[in-house]
Amino acid sequence: MLLRIFKIFFIFLLTSMFTLFFIGLNNFKEKILSFTKYNNNGIPNIVILTGGTNRIKDGLKIIDNFKKQQKINFKILVSGTGIGFTKRSLKTKLGPNFNHQLIQCCIDLDNVSKNTFTNARETFKWVDKNNIKEFILITSNYHMPRAILEFNNIMPNLKIYTYVIIPKKHDIKNWFSSYQTFSLVLLEYCKYIIANLRIKIFSI
Repeated sequence: MLLRIFKIFFIFLLTSMFTLFFIGLNNFKEKILSFTKYNNNGIPNIVILTGGTNRIKDGLKIIDNFKKQQKINFKILVSGTGIGFTKRSLKTKLGPNFNHQLIQCCIDLDNVSKNTFTNARETFKWVDKNNIKEFILITSNYHMPRAILEFNNIMPNLKIYTYVIIPKKHDIKNWFSSYQTFSLVLLEYCKYIIANLRIKIFSI
């Protein structure tokens, strides 16, 4: 009798945990979709996070469009480029049609960062060095919830605007139509939970 009660309780507990997890996952998907493209090109400070497909190229195209609309001297950080990546590498990656003057005058490269936490840490050093009080954060839409979590944790007093890059291969709104997209959202949600717990428990 006790064994049967235990089994029923265990099944109920697992079902409840699975239900709560899936509700949280769906809310996370909606959170991804809630981020917008900040279009006020009057903000001259921009951080681009590498990692996703074409994030650097797409991010700098966005900035190039900003620059065409207004003549602003930008301060740009490309974070997480990897050791050995230089401005010459960036010029080669972007090709001859890109405004290379923007690369030469305005871009700093962070080749130290290896993950989102260190992206935030190295960006904090950059904003502190340049006395920056606000900036636009550019990254993939699925990555933005975790990125803004880490950045707000390390830089709570700074104003951070978001500009999401929407990947061509992943339609987050119709996430059930693709196993790859569903897996991507699931993985990001797990990473988001871990980052959130680390911040709340260890305050880092």
